[in-house]
Parts: sequence; C-alpha cells; structure tokens
Amino acid sequence: MENGGYVGGTNPAGKKVIAELRGVSKRFGDVLAASELNLSIGEGEFLSFLGPSGCGKTTALRMLAGFEAPSEGDVLLDGEVVNTLDAHHRPVNMVFQQYALFPHMTVAQNIGYGLRQRRPRLPRAQIAEKVGKALDVVQLGGFESRRIWEMSGGQQQRVALARAIINEPKLLLLDEPMAALDRKLRKEMQIELQDLQRQLGITFVLVTHDQEEALSMSDRICIMRDGRIVQIGSPQQLYDRPNSRYVADFVGTSNFFDGKISDRSGELATVALDNGMSVQGKPGADLSVGQEVCISVRPEQMKLHHRHAGVDVEVHNRIFLGEHTEYLVSHETLGDFLVLSPRQSELAEGPFNVGDKATVTWEPSAALILDRN
Repeated sequence: MENGGYVGGTNPAGKKVIAELRGVSKRFGDVLAASELNLSIGEGEFLSFLGPSGCGKTTALRMLAGFEAPSEGDVLLDGEVVNTLDAHHRPVNMVFQQYALFPHMTVAQNIGYGLRQRRPRLPRAQIAEKVGKALDVVQLGGFESRRIWEMSGGQQQRVALARAIINEPKLLLLDEPMAALDRKLRKEMQIELQDLQRQLGITFVLVTHDQEEALSMSDRICIMRDGRIVQIGSPQQLYDRPNSRYVADFVGTSNFFDGKISDRSGELATVALDNGMSVQGKPGADLSVGQEVCISVRPEQMKLHHRHAGVDVEVHNRIFLGEHTEYLVSHETLGDFLVLSPRQSELAEGPFNVGDKATVTWEPSAALILDRN
C-alpha cells in the first residue's frame, strides 16, 4: 500500500493492528487538509506524526479521535470502521496541548471526571480506587486534593495523562502535549512518557513539530507535508535513508548541494553539481541519469582537516559544545555549510579557529542523492 501504510492483521513490526487510516481524505470547504492517508498502527506502538504547521498531522489525529469525520476513506479501530462513531464511544482518549483541565476541580476530580460520566454509574469507592492507581502511575500520589492552579506545568501534564489513562483506552492520542514546557522539563517528560507507555502497553500516537521529540520517543515516525504522508519509518531509517530533501531537512540537520546525475553504476552515482564540481554518492532506486537532484551530507559525516585533499573552505564560525565542536565553513561556490567534529577528532587534528583555511572530506557512502523536492 502506498505511503508506507499496511492493511491487514499485523503492522511491519509484527504487532496486531489497533488502528488504521485507509485512503482517508479530509476537506474543510475548498481546503484539502488531509489527502489519501494510508497508515496502520500496531498495538503497543509509539507512533508520531511529524511535520510543520498546516501539514495535516492534527487533522489525522482528530479523525482517529472522532472529533472530525473523513470526507473520503475509512478510519478503523480494532478492525471496525468507526467513521460515524462519536468520540466518546471510541476506545480512545486524547491529551490536548493546553491539557483542558477543569480549574474549579481538584486533581482527583479532574482525573475521575470520565469515570463519573459512565452509565451505569460506578460506585464512588471504585472511582476513588482507580483515581489512586492512576495517580501512582504518574507519580502524583498524595496530590488528590490539590487544585489545578496549584500545580506546575509538568504536574498538570501528569494530571492530564492520568485522566486519559484511567479509562484504559486502546489508543492514547497526544496533541503536542509538551509544547508549553521549558526545554529541561520537556526532556524529563519525554523520558516519563516513554516509561509510562512501556509500563501500560497502550498504543501512543503523538503529534509534534519538534523533530528531536519525535526521534527520541517514537518506534515509527510518519512525516507529513501538505496533507500527505511522504515517508514512514523508524527514527534511524528516516535519518539514514530519507527519500527526499524535505525529509532529510526535517529529520536532523543536513547540508545540501544541488546538481544533476551525470552517471550511475553499481551502488554509486556521480552528480555534476551546479558549481561545476562532481561528487559521488548513494542514489535512491528511482533516480536516473539526467535527473535534477541534491546531495545530502550530515554535518557529523564530514571531516575537517588542516592539510588534506578535499574541498577547500574557510572557517567562518566555531561553537564549542563539549563533546563536539560545530563549525560553519564557507566555500567559494558551494556557499556555507556545517561540519560537526567530535572532541576526539579535534584533539587528533588540532584546533580550528575563525578565519583558518581548511579542507573538508566525506565518504561517498555518506552522500545521499535525493529528490530535490
């Protein structure tokens, strides 16, 4: 199936399929927000939708949740089409970016809200027991009586998570839940979310525009652009083998050099760059001689030398980052690009200062030849 989706009993990791999008599109008037989405999500998987604002990732999440109905195609949960099933009847819970907690309620009242809406009504003692267990899971035991406005941002997020997991959903949807947190707290919560997901075994689907967040947390990442899925894979697959410049640029940092394929033989191809240089690299299977492409080389795949045959550059900026040093170098026709030198390499080669002349090298296998788009 196109776009990396898989229809059937198991997903690529061999897990039972818990949710699917089959040829799903969504229109808002004349705006096509999602186009022909095909995706299978495995039981117990942590999957992320990653892309810039307006790419369709939140629309996809809302269709899984039941807040939006597809204009075409089918949304399935546990093998059943749920296009017309209301959100509150689906085995799905959602954690919103602003948490959507009730400020006039205590922590315990917020967490138990969904249980109190069930019919037939659960006994108060049973609700209290479930709330206590949920608080323990998110490490907020003893906070039952606190008011929401008395909690920090990280604690409020834990309350929102507890409220979501108390209903034991088959699918937990997270709409940029860490966007409001500072960097340090965001990293702590990323680890806690991973631990929580492994502990509960619930399928998590995260929407984010933060590539670091997606790379560090996900089993698979679904890259979106203009309402379409452009590539699905593990974080390592997307980083090492992006299928386009767009994906390489969105997942990690890369240097790009435009050109045209002049020759292709075996596993390598030669690209005539726009500045007249020729560079060898690894082409995608669908790229052919004469096609306009770009070379993508990750900064950590490049090496900076004092005296060596390679691309002659001048060091324009140097940022020491402890375990490695980031250099911005400039070439007469290639322009500016980044080189990342590990500490050990710099100790062996010697330091580089702003204004120094140097050469840059990389292995042909590190140069990926990609579609320019």
